[in-house]
Amino acid sequence: MQPPLIAHHVSRDLLHWEARPNVVEPGRAGEPDCHNNATGCVVEQAGRFYLFYTGNQNVCLATSDDLDHWSKHQGNPVVQGDDKLYERANFRDPFVFYYEPDKLWWMLFGTRTMETPGQRAGCVGLAKSKDLLNWEMQPPLWSPRIGPHCDCPQLLEAAGCWWLLYLQRNTRFRACDSPAGPYRRHATRNLGTMLAAAGSRPGFDGTRWISFPFVGRQQGESEAGDFEYAGPLAIPRQLSFSVRGGVAERPANEVLAAVRALPDLGDPFATATPVTGQWTLSTGSRAGVESTSPAGGLLLLPALPSDVYLEFDLALPQKDSDFHLILRATPDLLHGYQLALHPRTGQASLRPISIWDIDRVMVSRSMTIPAGKLLKVRVFLAGSIVEVFLGDRVSLTARLYTRREGLTGFEFRDGVGAIRNLQWRSLV
Repeated sequence: MQPPLIAHHVSRDLLHWEARPNVVEPGRAGEPDCHNNATGCVVEQAGRFYLFYTGNQNVCLATSDDLDHWSKHQGNPVVQGDDKLYERANFRDPFVFYYEPDKLWWMLFGTRTMETPGQRAGCVGLAKSKDLLNWEMQPPLWSPRIGPHCDCPQLLEAAGCWWLLYLQRNTRFRACDSPAGPYRRHATRNLGTMLAAAGSRPGFDGTRWISFPFVGRQQGESEAGDFEYAGPLAIPRQLSFSVRGGVAERPANEVLAAVRALPDLGDPFATATPVTGQWTLSTGSRAGVESTSPAGGLLLLPALPSDVYLEFDLALPQKDSDFHLILRATPDLLHGYQLALHPRTGQASLRPISIWDIDRVMVSRSMTIPAGKLLKVRVFLAGSIVEVFLGDRVSLTARLYTRREGLTGFEFRDGVGAIRNLQWRSLV
């Protein structure tokens, strides 16, 4: 198998992408980037572009004057572990930026310290440079001693403080008043879920931060399979930062505009089937539907296309009631999936449906689910991939390998509720 290379694509709208010449091809046997080429970053200085990238668990450099033609630095690798301060075998994912108070370039990288057992040695390493070529090692920027990795780190300034994003399988973040720390954990520490991988390197277009995770696979195309690398890009996330609220994520504006411009699939409530409970249907309008039974109720909609976008506002008046979005279900409700929202416990989870209705959770998130206020729910279904965005704050990503089609349903449990402003669009 050919080692990975570093490719280059550009877009003006986050929807249509143009392939440009590859940036870095694997080096020849024995060269510092002959295998394991991976994450890095590009900075510009005096009209020249500097690409720092991972090669063979070292930091390598390539330069360009036009972003299309690149030359590898003859002195590669420019930075590497020394098995004294940082572990040589785990040294990767450089991120470079100019730190004005120091008048120096800073390089962050994912590595491990030497004085701690490996499973607790993950840290964000630091080196500094005056000229982007000669780097001096520094003590770790952040060494929490809580896990084996702090990969793909990025430090950015927004909303009056600094934000450290990194990977420990999930994309995680911390906040601090200055790069010196201390780094504070927010109540919600993750961006996305495990299968939305490598979302810790957002790009900035001058007004907003956009994250580009990819959707991992699961071994054997099984919903119980272990995580596997490689997969398509996920929905681009538009990030917002708040000292009190942490980091919120939502689909990028361009994606939402594109799906809303697709043809509407018609009024789903016109042929909806109440299965349990009492329902007030508002056919022929976007007003929505209400479940009026105190015990709850289930409403099934017609089968959707296998690739579809759903958007609606959810109203759960009571904190001790639950909502379930049924996806790809069989008419007898023995098979399918359900997204469950629990305001009391502050949990959103996705799991299969089975005869006992107690199957294991595939993916879950902790979040505030407001009772008595509308919660925006957005769902993208494409083949085996489902991406859910809740309240324009958190997301869940999963693979639905077992079932690719079926019925959709709204179910309230232990209380009344309503669905407002439903939109559904075919993505086929």
